[in-house]
Amino acid sequence: MKSTRCFFIIVLMALAKIGLAQVREVSISYDGVHGYDSALGQVLEWSSLKEEPRVRSSDKPPEGLRLRWLGTSGFELGDNKTTILIDPFVSRPRVSNPFAPLIIDTTAVDELILKPMGDRNVDAILVSHAHADHVMDVPLVLSRSTTTDHSPLLVGDPNTVALVESYHLSAETRLLTFDDGVVHYLIGKFGDFTVEAVRSLHPQYNFLPWRGPEGEIEGHPPFTGFDYLSYRNIAIAYVISYRGLKFVFCDGAILQNLQKIGEADLLVLGIPVRKNNTIADALAALRPSFFIPTHYDDFFVPFHEMGQFDVTIGLDEIQLLDFSQFGKFFEEFPGYIKKARSNLPAESQSFFDPRLRILKPLTYYSLESLILK
Repeated sequence: MKSTRCFFIIVLMALAKIGLAQVREVSISYDGVHGYDSALGQVLEWSSLKEEPRVRSSDKPPEGLRLRWLGTSGFELGDNKTTILIDPFVSRPRVSNPFAPLIIDTTAVDELILKPMGDRNVDAILVSHAHADHVMDVPLVLSRSTTTDHSPLLVGDPNTVALVESYHLSAETRLLTFDDGVVHYLIGKFGDFTVEAVRSLHPQYNFLPWRGPEGEIEGHPPFTGFDYLSYRNIAIAYVISYRGLKFVFCDGAILQNLQKIGEADLLVLGIPVRKNNTIADALAALRPSFFIPTHYDDFFVPFHEMGQFDVTIGLDEIQLLDFSQFGKFFEEFPGYIKKARSNLPAESQSFFDPRLRILKPLTYYSLESLILK
């Protein structure tokens, strides 16, 4: 027992070493990036558009319903009383050796996820799957957010729960196994938010027939990138309802079991790999007012090192790969709309007009104007 405790003390000291560094400034330019820079075409960054309903952005949490993109597939969704985190990940380690342990950047987690929230509690942490860029920071976020009076609910698959348990953390968990044909779970209410989980599929990479590391997470931290494993290639989509609005968050461009979701107002889909995607099917079935792409930023670059917003996802050693093809997505999107519209009844086609909107990472967006008063 004593040797085990010593081992974890050493691990925690290693994980905390980065946290001793000074606060790091994040200053990102969006010049030369499609959707953000008017020199390259239409600006689709949401707060830049003078349309109704008006969506405004700020560095600090606005009053009422708010959404903040943490980069990758991470989000903070909340209001004045409740905060929900989805795939919170900001460590963004550079990977020069894929077999080297990945170390949680405690400074990034504290400064970029937790500090902007102020003294608000985290009520739920929803994890889509247990690859590093989705779950790596969850143990630290959970530890920092747990007090004697409050503990967030952790929602995820068996690998997510196993990962947290490997840190010897005590957490209230909702385990989603999707056994016996189950594809939908009602998670519960958090303030005015109601959360559901729907089974989906991790997308296959464009350049090779692989969906990422898969299996059963074992061992102890720190883990390498290959130790973070998806559970049966499942990616969990989360459906969150709030005062007449419905949000759908899915980490990839394959969204399954659409009949369990129903119509939605905001559809948030990861777009880094779009092989055999279901974007048009999801648009037709959910008929969202807004489509928000995500997971297209280069999560191998820490935000404090990203002077220019980087949307080319690739390893330093493999410059030819671009897993997001972000600029090309703007060319593809009208085609997804056209295909989706053709699948709708004739009387519905003229009313179908999903609007593509993009966000800046680490920025709060007030969505109060979207609520039907």
